[in-house]
Amino acid sequence: MLRFLFLVALIQASSIEFQCPPTTGSIGYLLDKAYIPGASIVVLNRDEILYEKGFGYHSPSISESEERHPMSASSSIFVLASISKTFIAVAAMQMVELNLLNLDENINKYLSPRINITHPFYPDDIITTRHLLTHTAGIGVNFEEELKFYLPGDDFTKTNLGDVLENYLSYNASWLPIRPGNHTTSYSNVGASLAAYIVERLANTSFEEYVQEKILRVLGIDRENGGYRLSNFQNKQQDLVGHYIYNASWLQSFQAMVPQLNVSRVNNNSNWLYVPFYSLSRYPAGYLRLSAHSLGLFFQSFMNKFPKLLNNVSSFEEIIRAEPQTSYMNMSSTKYGLLWYWKSIGGRYLIGHEGSVPGISTIMMSNEERNLGIILLTNGDTVREDSQSDQVQRTIIDITNGLFDCFENLPNTGAYRCEILNREFMFSDQLATVISGLYGHDIAEHTHFYVDHKRVNRHSLLDEHQGKDVHVYYADHIHDPNRIGSFSVPVLEHHQIPRHHESGVIQ
Repeated sequence: MLRFLFLVALIQASSIEFQCPPTTGSIGYLLDKAYIPGASIVVLNRDEILYEKGFGYHSPSISESEERHPMSASSSIFVLASISKTFIAVAAMQMVELNLLNLDENINKYLSPRINITHPFYPDDIITTRHLLTHTAGIGVNFEEELKFYLPGDDFTKTNLGDVLENYLSYNASWLPIRPGNHTTSYSNVGASLAAYIVERLANTSFEEYVQEKILRVLGIDRENGGYRLSNFQNKQQDLVGHYIYNASWLQSFQAMVPQLNVSRVNNNSNWLYVPFYSLSRYPAGYLRLSAHSLGLFFQSFMNKFPKLLNNVSSFEEIIRAEPQTSYMNMSSTKYGLLWYWKSIGGRYLIGHEGSVPGISTIMMSNEERNLGIILLTNGDTVREDSQSDQVQRTIIDITNGLFDCFENLPNTGAYRCEILNREFMFSDQLATVISGLYGHDIAEHTHFYVDHKRVNRHSLLDEHQGKDVHVYYADHIHDPNRIGSFSVPVLEHHQIPRHHESGVIQ
């Protein structure tokens, strides 16, 4: 009889590294080390979700008696931060396809008579929507005005997007000494939001409503599962991921810079700060809320050239095409298409977007061939300039690189959702990794595990009274033509695992 010894309780935290496929222990260790309470991960290709799992919790551990909400890739709702900008690009190209927008026309053609925007240092140079979408309009960062964008709750709905942007751009301090369209990039939240406002003007509806109807609904995402307003999720508030910041020494700075957010210390003995739910008056550039799973539907559409959202492949090619460009003051090597950008990470040339707002850090990247994509949404904080923020950023990049390394090299395992705890144990004196979950198109639980990169399948049917009947299979190569969990491999063992015994020795 084979003997399976679970190692989770025996492995020392200091020895845990990223494992392939990812395990609760390996990812959890990396998150804990960086003081990231939780994360949602989705790995996908053009046809299916390859891996989907939540790690950790919506909030940090404050006390032993506190009940925390576990992270779920399918139901935990995150602020996407600047990943939201990628939706602006799609909306703009939809306007182009309707012949309502020319990317190379003066933006005032679409803004007048409501507002008129010119670069104060180069008043004779026009600004185009393409300039806004490629961050080459010459708009800079006016920190004093940027901080005013943050509003409590859903208060962004009490503002007018056009008024907010016009006010920001009325200050000379909001502009850089570079000509619009000279291929010098300077990342601008306001520029992206101004492009969204142009869509709003052309569509004769608010940008948030436009995204709900013309993008999210088309992808099968309803208002209770995606949107900019907190009120969208009033029936599932427990699924909203909270905002926390590790480093109580920043309290006075936050209270001075954004007093309207009522940032507070969780308690007198904690090093955690709590930021109540908030919004941004320039919301299109950073405040769409989705689960990792729902974002995966959008990202998978991108990997397939947006077949349901755009009519022409040329529109998609316009989005991803990066013209020759230079970063202002050589601050970045990032190359911009239309808000989507190209970036070298871990030796790979990737396309997608990252994002960060207080208490949230996110990344959504595809490889250059667009046949493998990674989504990682976390409630880690990277907005501060300190070593803790740097560690969060490094951890996010390390996990992203690990996921690309893992899923580029592993055989295709079919689509499964990993919401059951991953497990590690000894298989004939070799370390094995287990992933459990449900296939997207049936109701049986299926489990995959690997021994030295050879896959073993455990097909489990849940029984409330008798525990789990587990059939253990082993083979160097798995034949899975229909991706429904039927494998042409020999049966080695059959076990019945009691429902409440997820650790220990299985006889």
